[in-house]
Amino acid sequence: MKYLAFTLFLIGALTSCEKETYYEYFLDNKSSSNITITGNDLLTDNSINSNENSKMAIFSHRSKTTEPNNPASVLGNDLVITNAAGDTLKKDYKLISNWTSSIEDNRATASHKYTLSIVDADF
Repeated sequence: MKYLAFTLFLIGALTSCEKETYYEYFLDNKSSSNITITGNDLLTDNSINSNENSKMAIFSHRSKTTEPNNPASVLGNDLVITNAAGDTLKKDYKLISNWTSSIEDNRATASHKYTLSIVDADF
């Protein structure tokens, strides 16, 4: 019985030490037309309406990280965003400086939210 109690205590102690980091990537279409987005493993439909904010991707991993994450590591290198006229996005989505971010550092987790805002001048 003592062995079982110790084992349960040890499992609980080790499990409570687990850390996790969560990432969410959003596309905020502030342009005057609908945009089309294509790439791998995206959550959103391939069309985002004007003035719509849409979640593109989510990702998580074990261990807590509070450093900014490179968007290409989750979205890949083949993301293509075009407007209704067929123009391709000029703003480089792979640069973290083109994203607004918020990182919440909680006790056992970190939550990252990244938003890429697109306006007409970005095409």
